[in-house]
Amino acid sequence: MKRRHFLVGAVVFSALRPFQLLASWSEKSFRRSTLQQAFLDALGTKDLLLSDKITIVAPPAAGDSSLVPVAVISSLKGEELFLFVEKNITPLVFRCILYSNTLAFFSLNIKMKESSALYAVVREGEKYFMATVAVAVEAEGC
Repeated sequence: MKRRHFLVGAVVFSALRPFQLLASWSEKSFRRSTLQQAFLDALGTKDLLLSDKITIVAPPAAGDSSLVPVAVISSLKGEELFLFVEKNITPLVFRCILYSNTLAFFSLNIKMKESSALYAVVREGEKYFMATVAVAVEAEGC
């Protein structure tokens, strides 16, 4: 019986607030642009500090550009994490809000247009720290 009440409540709640249940979309962050413009759109700045506390784990050569495994590990206690691919049509491929100054570890598969550099950016306070790694793509297919 509790399950039925929960389901009815969930349906009623979602009918009353449908737009609040959807994730927010930033048109400016995910439009066609250069890497420098993507930094400005997503971060508000191009001033990024190189950090050895952020590690990007990615294959040096990916066989298929539609499935490139990437992991980002950070020992910085940041508020946001971003992943950019320099030569993609939309360079920003991932953005995550980290609550309670979380130490980040994310693993995901991304698409890459062609061989390019990856940039992981962590916002800690008002500063942005980054790491970069190059990935060569053998079969382009994005």
